[in-house]
Amino acid sequence: MRAAAHEDINLITLLVTSSHSGLEILRRDGRWMAVNAEPGEILMDSGDMLGRVTNRVLDATTHRVVNPSEDRSERFSMPFFVHPRPEAILRVFDSCRGSDFPEPEPDITGYAFLRERLVEIGLA
Repeated sequence: MRAAAHEDINLITLLVTSSHSGLEILRRDGRWMAVNAEPGEILMDSGDMLGRVTNRVLDATTHRVVNPSEDRSERFSMPFFVHPRPEAILRVFDSCRGSDFPEPEPDITGYAFLRERLVEIGLA
């Protein structure tokens, strides 16, 4: 295992195609699916902040990086994490509110959300 299963904290993550395979995403049916991108492609996944402002309509993408069998090559990837400004208010979009949706979480600043999550995972 190169990176255990996790979700990113930010709004979205952009990932330029890595040097080797191994990235997998967890499908809604609970199965892992390999992500095979062509050279020059950029992958995008949703983070916890996007899940919050969409009231989980677009939930964070659970992903991991595994060692391909019989492959001892090094894997290099460069993620770009898109965060709002620290003072930006994370508020559930109006289109993601109502009787068809769960009760939205209270508004929170981008900084407070990031800090809360970093404390939860033991990095702050």
